[in-house]
Amino acid sequence: MASKYLAAIKEIYKSYETAKGFCKFASGCRVLSVSEGHVKVEMDVTEELLNPPGTLHGGCTATLVDIVTTTALMATERAHPGVSVDLIVSYLAAAHPGETIVIDASVLRAGRTLAYTRADVFRKKDNLLIATAQHTKAFPASKQK
Repeated sequence: MASKYLAAIKEIYKSYETAKGFCKFASGCRVLSVSEGHVKVEMDVTEELLNPPGTLHGGCTATLVDIVTTTALMATERAHPGVSVDLIVSYLAAAHPGETIVIDASVLRAGRTLAYTRADVFRKKDNLLIATAQHTKAFPASKQK
């Protein structure tokens, strides 16, 4: 798991423990590996993350993909989170309370103004692919005053 980005990425996930906003539930993420443009985390599916039928909520899955693909961007020389342009998630199977999911995210290409990332979400116990996603991020020019 050793990489020059490991400490910085772990610090990002640690900051979610005291977050006051929407990303607070990501405090349950545990970093499994970090390398250049790649982050893999795992998280237990808890009652707070469920939809009415009792499985992992799709909005939670999308938010986790957003967070983990963004930290994959932070594990690059640019180390800039960018802003979301689009996020496409395909839901393939369900995750249930008590199960552990693994989110594996990587940067496909990062250019001057756009970055393209992808993520796969697996159920840990049987490696079943439960979601796959593409996330495009932009690096807008700074506005000078």
